[in-house]
Amino acid sequence: MVHNNAEVLAHWNKDDVQSMYDKYLLDGEIELIRQRITPNAKVLDAGCGEGEGTIVYSAIPGTRVTAVDFSETRLKKATERLRGRGNVELRQVDFLGEYELDGDFDFVVSQRFLINLMEWELQSKVLVELMARLKPGGRFLMLEGSQPGVDSLNELRAALGLAPIPVQWHNWFFDDEQLIDHMQAHGFALAEVAGLGTYFALTRGIRPALDQDLNWDSEFNRSAASPRMDELLDLGTKFSRLKLWVFTK
Repeated sequence: MVHNNAEVLAHWNKDDVQSMYDKYLLDGEIELIRQRITPNAKVLDAGCGEGEGTIVYSAIPGTRVTAVDFSETRLKKATERLRGRGNVELRQVDFLGEYELDGDFDFVVSQRFLINLMEWELQSKVLVELMARLKPGGRFLMLEGSQPGVDSLNELRAALGLAPIPVQWHNWFFDDEQLIDHMQAHGFALAEVAGLGTYFALTRGIRPALDQDLNWDSEFNRSAASPRMDELLDLGTKFSRLKLWVFTK
């Protein structure tokens, strides 16, 4: 069944839907991004969702954050979470429609936002528009789904006798090479690629092979998410369904 962007918006406007049920993974995503935002920066958080990342990025000294999303429900939740944060402006923006945003941001953040655009043609258009929001030398911190990452993790699962994990119906994951070629063709440089391979391998590979009673809030997942575990295994982008691409303008 082919889904459209109106169905995706309807999904995210449901009050009981969460952006990420695995909070250890969510924290790992946010930390990858936070480490790369410098103090006193002007930040666009594109597709901010419920503001879980926004509240962390806005705590970096001197930052000014414009947080936008297309879902009224997500923005309502973000408003509640960010109440009292005077350095955050929340706005409803549909990147497939008409909108106005500044063009002098130091950083643009996209955290599992672009995968909700259900066609590469739409994603590729919005990618260029987001880069246009950056000042010269600005950085695009793009933490999104990677289809090669999905495939490599499913190869690990197959070797352990596990069924593959499909991509969610409301997501369209990126082909890494296609993404990089597209950005470079428009004059943007790839500065870095990072991932959460250690956490994915342990929690989506090793643990389910050994234990059928799975829950996100477990001691195993807490340990898998620790910086020390990542230092020991150092899997980087290998097996990582989500990757952070850093592009410069």
